[in-house]
Amino acid sequence: MAHLNEIQKRLEGHSIVRHVDQVPQGHVRIETAFLYPEGSSVDLFVPEDLSLVPQLRLSDLGRTMEWLLDVQVRPWLSKKRQSFVEDALRVHGVRQEGGALEVPLASLDEIVEGVVRLGQTCVRVADLIYTRRSSLQAPATEEVEEILAEGELDYEANSELEGRFGNRVRVDFLVHGQRTHSAVLTWSSANASQAHVQANEIFRRWYDLDIPARREQRVTIFDDRYDVYREDDLRRLRDKSDVVGLSDRIGILDLLAA
Repeated sequence: MAHLNEIQKRLEGHSIVRHVDQVPQGHVRIETAFLYPEGSSVDLFVPEDLSLVPQLRLSDLGRTMEWLLDVQVRPWLSKKRQSFVEDALRVHGVRQEGGALEVPLASLDEIVEGVVRLGQTCVRVADLIYTRRSSLQAPATEEVEEILAEGELDYEANSELEGRFGNRVRVDFLVHGQRTHSAVLTWSSANASQAHVQANEIFRRWYDLDIPARREQRVTIFDDRYDVYREDDLRRLRDKSDVVGLSDRIGILDLLAA
């Protein structure tokens, strides 16, 4: 396995490296000048590989994903976040092994380039923190998508269905439950006038999908963090769909998983 002194020699004098040492587990730790969003250093490692066929590699040992979990960001719960991670890995030629981000090294001659590529990737993936919003800021569609992912439900986002008169009707999600398919529209606004306009549009879409050929369960999920919804709008939407509050996560899963 790579020796500490060899790695220190190759990284000596590079501005992207602050310090190189060895941790008790035997891994060589490289403290880089790259920073996570809150200012802590991105540490990379050349792991001590005791397998029969050891592979020289540079790894964050899962620290970036751990950092995201600490700030309550779970990349796998959103297709948008998953795509963001995949793009970062592709651009910098980095692979993901479990929770770790890694760059294979043919030899120690590649370690400087590897530190740059992996360090940049760790920072870019950590930038997912900026997709985390306060509970009153998060779009309802993102909240619903996280509920679907947590419930391990099969779904398609922004699906189009053929409705009345051959109209194409977009729904936020088409969810495939055990026995029932559900078309889902989300309803969210902090403004009463805007909420009423949205309710009329949702009603129009449900009306267009209320035909014998469409057998999907229709579900309206409204963002009950805001107390701006008119009772007559709620009644109209209940005539055309099941209406459930966003805060009722168990009720949403029970309805859509059926």
